[in-house]
Amino acid sequence: MAPGELPEQATCSRKLRWLVYVLLLAVTTGQGLAAILNSVPLQSANDRSRWCTVWSLVEQGTYQIDLINDQTDWSSIDKVRHAGHFYSTKPPLFPTMVAGLYWIIKTTTDLNLNQNLYDVAHIILVVVNLLPMIIALFLICAMVERYARNDFTRYFVVIAGCFATLLTPFLLTLNNHSIAASSAVFALYPFMRILLDQEQKKRYFLLAGFFAMFTCCNELPAALFGLIVFGLLFKANPRLTCFIFIPAALLPLIGFFGTTYAATGGWKPFYLYYGTEKYLYEYRGIPSYWKNPQGLDRNLDSPLVYFFHCTFGHHGIFSLSPIYLLTLISWLFVSKTTAHVLRPLLWIGIALSVIVFGFYLSRTGNYNYGGNSSALRWMLWLTPFWLISKIPLLDQFSHKRWLQVLGTVCLVGSVFSANYPLHNPWRAPWLFTLLQQSDWINYDQRPLALDHPMTTWLSSIPEPTTEIPEPYVEFTGPGIDGRLMKLILTVKPSLEKDATKKLRTIQVTRFLGTTEVETKQYTIDMVAFEAGKWPKEFLRWPTPEVSQADKNAAYRFFYGMPRPRKYNAGKIRHLFTPLRNDAFRCQLAASQVSVIIAAKTEAEKELRYRKDLWLCDQIPFGIAKLETSVYDEESNQVLNRQTLIVTNASRIADNPVK
Repeated sequence: MAPGELPEQATCSRKLRWLVYVLLLAVTTGQGLAAILNSVPLQSANDRSRWCTVWSLVEQGTYQIDLINDQTDWSSIDKVRHAGHFYSTKPPLFPTMVAGLYWIIKTTTDLNLNQNLYDVAHIILVVVNLLPMIIALFLICAMVERYARNDFTRYFVVIAGCFATLLTPFLLTLNNHSIAASSAVFALYPFMRILLDQEQKKRYFLLAGFFAMFTCCNELPAALFGLIVFGLLFKANPRLTCFIFIPAALLPLIGFFGTTYAATGGWKPFYLYYGTEKYLYEYRGIPSYWKNPQGLDRNLDSPLVYFFHCTFGHHGIFSLSPIYLLTLISWLFVSKTTAHVLRPLLWIGIALSVIVFGFYLSRTGNYNYGGNSSALRWMLWLTPFWLISKIPLLDQFSHKRWLQVLGTVCLVGSVFSANYPLHNPWRAPWLFTLLQQSDWINYDQRPLALDHPMTTWLSSIPEPTTEIPEPYVEFTGPGIDGRLMKLILTVKPSLEKDATKKLRTIQVTRFLGTTEVETKQYTIDMVAFEAGKWPKEFLRWPTPEVSQADKNAAYRFFYGMPRPRKYNAGKIRHLFTPLRNDAFRCQLAASQVSVIIAAKTEAEKELRYRKDLWLCDQIPFGIAKLETSVYDEESNQVLNRQTLIVTNASRIADNPVK
């Protein structure tokens, strides 16, 4: 009750505030529900890893994710190789609980993740993300109503909790951060009632014990939070702490280690094996992602740069959510808030934030800002502490115009950051994108340089040997007319007697179905070819009768497109082919040109031709796959695409084809 306010006025004001709270919660619920129902499931490797465990537990009764991980839309890099099988890296307790919910949905409605992915995923996300978050926000309303001293403070904290935190976009994905933050609130409320209000009721000890430990089970650094709660409650009431708090805390702890043992065969979660052979494996010729991480996962930043970007940079706590600047100011003046009831909570928030932040700064091998996500996500579970820590500052200075203006500006900026990734939290923050577009940051890995300049889609020309006098490679794929197309390249014995010219003759044979439609031979000067000269320079014509039209056709064949353009190096990829069970390590290369054509019945049209190559030096001619695409330049629509993949070869390096 405000000074000078009558009891009747206080009651009326409280009812009005709760009406506003309910309206804010209703808007938040509607926004969250709409976002979830319009979201695409399996948005990133992170949540797919958990979904794989959920699917495997219900559909196969195992934590092994081999079968579902083979499906392209479900595949995840967040997996380990253990005892000949794949497992999710994520602690298994939460996915096991979600699997229980999925089993209920499947048995009662016949909906399943195979045929009803969107429906099932949305129902689960509403239950495990949205509902706990709304309950947590309701409890935050109860906290500010109980411990804040003026309306500006109450409304500011509730609005910030509803619309201005980066927990909001994570409602759209199966993750541990949302449930951990909600659990922290569920533990904080009874903890505050015991510690601040001296209401030592059994139910408060039970709830504080269970949810403090459940928070830890979802965010392992939150073990510190559990220890702090235990220590302070033991000091307040040793008997209830021992007989109520501890047994309640043991329930999620038993679940955590029980599911961990069931999944791993030991007491240590796979998450803690980072950097070991369980992460750094090779399977069917493909090394794990963590053997050669990309982008942010490459850990390129120094500790000082990393600290900056975690605080005021592209993933900064304060740059993306400036409302926490008020939290920081409140912490800086904590020594002057001796009269405020929330002072112990400020110290707890400071201790947790500094120690957890310091812990992650010390892990120099994991300087990836939480990967490609919209927030410094491993700090998100501390959001409730940061919101509560504002209250003393706002209570003291809310009547000051400077604080009202600063708070409003910070709130608007935070709301923008929270809504920018609302359709997908697994995207870079807006500030990251802005800095990247301005060339202030660059985490992209430059492609490996090609062995030599490529002016043609052929990467190499194999040399005949006594063992293999006519090396060849065969590509197969659907033709434009739907019939099976086959392209065979063969090195033929050269008729050139002067070996110093280093000439090689290749024969190109095309089939449509089983019918041979074309066979041509080309003589190539290998010195010019290996130097990256253009086809006009490395092609040789043994007879002078070759017409210019035939020469131009030969040039276009070697260009792979209507006119010349060098090929640019791309990323490393692994490709499965009919040649063997293991994948080939390939380097991508591509080139594209635009040409204007004149149709008989239409105006001139500009087309873009693109050639994508999968280069592999284990295969004759150095090509594992080639793809030709034609686009309408104006609409960017694909007009046709032809893909040919290697299906036979005279020999592959260290593994002859039989």
